[in-house]
Amino acid sequence: MNMKEAVISVLTNWKNFSGRASRSEFWYFMLASIILGLIVSLIELATGLVSIEESNATGPLSSILNLLLAILSIAVTSRRLQDYGYSGWWQLSYITLIGIFVVLLWCMLPAKEDENQWGRNPLLKS
Repeated sequence: MNMKEAVISVLTNWKNFSGRASRSEFWYFMLASIILGLIVSLIELATGLVSIEESNATGPLSSILNLLLAILSIAVTSRRLQDYGYSGWWQLSYITLIGIFVVLLWCMLPAKEDENQWGRNPLLKS
């Protein structure tokens, strides 16, 4: 799966919190999100919506983008965790700072099984 396919897949499955997402889908989407965030930030700086002197300044475009990407990120992370064999509810462990690193580690690991309770491995051909 390339970056374009991954972004299209995440955008079409924005409300799907069940199923499975491959590592490439998850990481390409995260990379695209970071690149898009940088571009929006540069646009805000260039147009004067945000000043360089302000610390922790978030412009209106960045705020809107972050809200939209939050929903997409939660959905794709749920599917990625389910691909590894854990429930998407594990994202609630973000409340504890260590949970962020645990979920990040699980998102890096390959699927444990070809098929689990959330479906068939997305990398396997039918």
